[in-house]
Amino acid sequence: MDKKFREDNAASPVNNTIGGVDDRRLIDLAQAGNKDAYGQLVLKYQKRVFRLILAMLGRKDMTEDIVQDAFVKGYLALDDFQPEKPFYPWIATIARNLALNQIKKAEREKPVSELDDSLIEKTESFSNPLDEFIESENERRLFGAIMALPIQFRSVFILRTLEEMSYEEIAQYLNISVGTVDSRLHRARERLVELLKDSL
Repeated sequence: MDKKFREDNAASPVNNTIGGVDDRRLIDLAQAGNKDAYGQLVLKYQKRVFRLILAMLGRKDMTEDIVQDAFVKGYLALDDFQPEKPFYPWIATIARNLALNQIKKAEREKPVSELDDSLIEKTESFSNPLDEFIESENERRLFGAIMALPIQFRSVFILRTLEEMSYEEIAQYLNISVGTVDSRLHRARERLVELLKDSL
């Protein structure tokens, strides 16, 4: 994944500041009931959370609802948050779980019938041109191509490439087999190569 695309979604250090106030202080104030402090955390991280969920779902309206729900759930669960830990990974996990629930629902309603693990040739390594493209600065083209993937492929690709989850973690999150994770990731990368063939 290109450097900027990763950095925008990486975990934020605890001592990041906004308006001269660091996250730890804002969290302490929010846990004490200060809604304005939590509002500052929302303003700081909502764009990054939105981008992550949009990459997973590909629908702006659905993403807006999930991001809003995530921050509401985060506020209600603040007492369980350990303030010495970074805030972004915690709130991103809440949002990601909500998105994954939506993905599971979509899969139940519209299964990917063409996916058959036995029909997909397993490879030890992925396409070098695609890897090079991901490591380049072609973020806009890559993001657009990811958006064009079917949700089942896109979710696995995002969880593996952006969130850096293991095959086992993805399988558990999506309630599918590790083999299905492998096949969907393989198919996602094949489609990305096709979508980006003019740029590779």
